[in-house]
Amino acid sequence: MLEWFGIPWQNTVLPTHYVPIISDLGEDEVVKIVKTARKERSLRTLVETVSHLDPILSDCLYIVDNSLPLSPSQIAKDAEYERSPSKRLLLNGWQSYGRVGVRSIELELERAEPKHSQAVVLPCSLRRPYDKSRTHRKIYLAIEKYGLRLNQLDKIVITSLGVLPEQLWALPQVLAYDAGVPDVYRVLRLARKWFGRAGYEVVFDCLQFEPYRDVLRIIQSEGSICQLERIKIPAQRHFYMK
Repeated sequence: MLEWFGIPWQNTVLPTHYVPIISDLGEDEVVKIVKTARKERSLRTLVETVSHLDPILSDCLYIVDNSLPLSPSQIAKDAEYERSPSKRLLLNGWQSYGRVGVRSIELELERAEPKHSQAVVLPCSLRRPYDKSRTHRKIYLAIEKYGLRLNQLDKIVITSLGVLPEQLWALPQVLAYDAGVPDVYRVLRLARKWFGRAGYEVVFDCLQFEPYRDVLRIIQSEGSICQLERIKIPAQRHFYMK
């Protein structure tokens, strides 16, 4: 964690209680792992993984993350995922959402402007940008069969990274993230901001993940969505083991 935040350190001591993996390694071995993670642009992933092992580390990471300003220099420092050939912005725990690169999505959302009076809310897809994925192409066909024209709708993806109107789909964070654990309250908070400002007459729900569908229903009950309509789409998520 100190290496990630650029804080000098020395004179480490052993944990007072057994910590899986860490207690079985000497300082030299830990330093070697840290250096390798930095070289492979995975140091932040290592920090979040280790912080899961201790509540004080988890609390410290949360406090420091959310104390950092969302300045261009801090965002650039965080953006190891931009220089990686594969997805490296992993959202596998609540610690992941404190990164300045993730928090900066909120600034981008505030800058984006709704374009139409109606919107369609879409699930994420493995391939990015979203509109190049087979998942979205199938959903677009279902929307057109429903009698709607895509060019007359705002397309919005709701995913672990947040509420993402089409204007944000090319952001490095959006292209690089992969998610295992969603922060649903964060999604609700961002949805309140976007839909409260957009004032859509109708929102078409193409989501499959029930907590995100609940977010839309909550927003509707609060008056930020006038009308919510469901468009059923085929199930998309599958896992295969060989």
